[in-house]
Amino acid sequence: MQKIYHYNPDRETTPEGKPGGVADSANLQRLCVAALRCSFRSFRDADIEAEFYPYIGLTHTLRRKRTKWILRISDHCLGAPAPVIEAVVRILACRAMRRKPPPEVMKTYEQFRKDPEVEKAVRSRRAAKGRKQFSGKPGEYHSLRKIFSELNERYFNNQIEINRIGWGLRRGRGRLGHYDPIHNTITLSPLLDAPDIPPFVVRYIVYHEMLHALFGNVPAGSGRNHHPGEFRQAECSYPDYGRARTFLADFGRTERRASR
Repeated sequence: MQKIYHYNPDRETTPEGKPGGVADSANLQRLCVAALRCSFRSFRDADIEAEFYPYIGLTHTLRRKRTKWILRISDHCLGAPAPVIEAVVRILACRAMRRKPPPEVMKTYEQFRKDPEVEKAVRSRRAAKGRKQFSGKPGEYHSLRKIFSELNERYFNNQIEINRIGWGLRRGRGRLGHYDPIHNTITLSPLLDAPDIPPFVVRYIVYHEMLHALFGNVPAGSGRNHHPGEFRQAECSYPDYGRARTFLADFGRTERRASR
């Protein structure tokens, strides 16, 4: 695949010397407003505010606040060519409208995301600032260390090595478990440390995150490759896969109703 650019956080032009690099908030604002208003009719007359934001990773958000749309683009994109910023905006717009982004837009962004310099910058910041915070509590109803040890012996021949497993600080509903490849840790939402959460559910989530440690973790947002075929095959072979997924589906619906 031929690259259409090369990332350079200090450059405001493309390799051919043409304008295109976005290196300040003023350029970002103009570019994002134009791209967003051209994406869908819903944005044509909207008040739009865009800014670079120091996210740890390549996180980008589009949120509506009353009558205004707020765009936050990871500052890892500082110096990226205009087509990359436009691709990010179009992807966010499609998600907001519940549409599938065009393949060529995804291709442009994937080329940027996989650039070695971009990956290096993300890893460096995550190593410096992205260390996972744990509650320090062993768990009132479920012992994650015990569960990890039992699963490691039974299914992985004790070959999975991590630096730490524990409960997180936030009772997050969107992400119940997470494997961090930079710090080699597994974190579970403390929402799961409750008497109404069956042990087989917690064990399945830990098993799922251990598979990420085994097969390698692909950044979220990268599509189906986040869980490649061999990952899915190993996951589906887990004895409690079916009933754990069923429970979590019902659990998710209940939590969403409770949060309204």
